Amino acid sequence: MSSAKEVLEFDFNARTFVAQAPKGLKVPAGRLATLRKIASEQQSRGIDMPDSESLREVHQLYLKTPPDKLTTVFGSPRRIRQLAWALTYSEGRAACIVESQMRLRIALKLMEKYFRSGVLFGVFDALMETWDTSNAGLLRAFLKEHLMDYNGSRKFIQKLKDNMKWYCEEDGATQLAMFLVSEKKKLSEVWEYLELPDYMHSYSYFGAVAAAYTTSNNRVNQDYVEDVVDFVRKYDNDKASRAILSKLIERLGVTASEALRAPVQSYALQEWQDPRVVGADVRWRDISDEARKIFTHWITTEDLHFFFDVVAKACNDKKFAYRRDFWLSYLKHIAFCRPVLRKDSEYLFSNDPQVLQYYRDRRPAELKGGNKDQHAFIIQMGAFTFVEFSTAGACYVYRSKNLPFKLGESEYYMDELRSQRLAVHRVIHSSSETHRWQHQFIDWLNKNWTSS
Repeated sequence: MSSAKEVLEFDFNARTFVAQAPKGLKVPAGRLATLRKIASEQQSRGIDMPDSESLREVHQLYLKTPPDKLTTVFGSPRRIRQLAWALTYSEGRAACIVESQMRLRIALKLMEKYFRSGVLFGVFDALMETWDTSNAGLLRAFLKEHLMDYNGSRKFIQKLKDNMKWYCEEDGATQLAMFLVSEKKKLSEVWEYLELPDYMHSYSYFGAVAAAYTTSNNRVNQDYVEDVVDFVRKYDNDKASRAILSKLIERLGVTASEALRAPVQSYALQEWQDPRVVGADVRWRDISDEARKIFTHWITTEDLHFFFDVVAKACNDKKFAYRRDFWLSYLKHIAFCRPVLRKDSEYLFSNDPQVLQYYRDRRPAELKGGNKDQHAFIIQMGAFTFVEFSTAGACYVYRSKNLPFKLGESEYYMDELRSQRLAVHRVIHSSSETHRWQHQFIDWLNKNWTSS
C-alpha cells in the first residue's frame, strides 16, 4: 500500500527546510547602539502618564469619595500613582486638586501612607505645571523629602535628585537661570539639558526660569536676544511668553542697536503685528506699557529713516534730511506712522538687500493716484495727523477726528491724503537750510497741537 507522501507526491525534510530558510537580518552594531541609546533616553524620560480617561475617572473618584473612605478606595499603589497624575486634572468648572490646599494635603497624605517611588513622576509633573501657584510649596516639600531618601536605580528619579535644588527650593527656577547664565547654556535648550519631555513646553516653571534668565543675564548681545526669542518660539504658554518678551524689550531699551532688536522685532511683528494700528490692544495684550512704548519707538524710528532717507534718496530730494530731523525731534510723541508707497516702488531700493527685506517685511501701504514719483508718509501725533509727500512737498495737517481717510488701511488715494478742503494747515518746506519752515511749523504746533 502506498504511503501518503507517495500519493501526494510530497517529500518534506525538516533539516533541508531549515537550511534553506532565509537568515534573519543582522542590525549593524552602530545602528543597534543608536537604537539602544534612544530606548534608554526614552526610558530615562519614561514618565508613564495615564490616559485622559483614567485621569478623569480617578479625579472624579477622589472628589466624590467621602474623606473616611479615601484610604480604602485609594489603598493600592496603582490608584496612588493615578492620583498623583490627577493632581492637575480638571474639566468643566471642577477645580484641580492642587487648587485646594485641603484636598492637596489629603492627597499627599494618602501618597505618604502608600508611598511608592512611582508617585514622584506625577508629583513632579504637577509641580512643574503649577510652579507659580500658592500650593506649589506643598509639592516641593513632598518631592524634596522623598528625593533625599531615594536610593533606587530609576534613571529619571535619580536625575531629579541630582537637580533637586532647582526643583525643591522656592527660588529653584532662579537658581537654574543663574546656572544657565554662568555655564553659558542656552535657555532655549533647557528642556533638552534637563532631559524633560516635550509636553512640558507649556509649564509655568520654565516661564519663571526664563523671566530670571532674561533679567539677570549680563551678556546682552545678539546671541542672548536670539536665545530668548527661540525659547519663546518653543514655549507653548502665550501669557508667560508675552511677559518674558516685555522684560526683554525693557532690558534692551529705546537705544538698542538694530542688530539687537531685530530678532524680537521680527517675532513681534509676525505674531502681533504693528502696535500702532487698529486692533493692536487685543493683539498686544499682556505686553507691558513700557515695552510697547519702547517697541513703538523702535519701529517709528525705522519708518522715519526708511521714508526720509531711503525713499528721499531714491527721489533725489536733499530737503528730506531736514524733514527727517524735524520729525525725529518729536519722536516720543508720535503714536502712529506709516509709509505709503506706489505699488511698483521696489525698484527704488532693489540694490539694497537690507532695505528691500525691510520693505517686504513691513509691507507699506499702497498709494494710488498722483504721479509715479509721489509717495506719502502718514504721522499721527496728539489730536492731529500729518501727511508728508516725497515730491510736491507740502505737509498737510488734519484733525484726527475729521480725517478724509482711515488710519491703518492697506491702500490710500492721493486726493484723500492731499485734501485742501479738510486740511487745517499746510507746511511748505521752503528755506530748509535757514530753518524757516521749521520755526514756522513749531510756532503753529505750539499754538495748536500742545493745547489740543
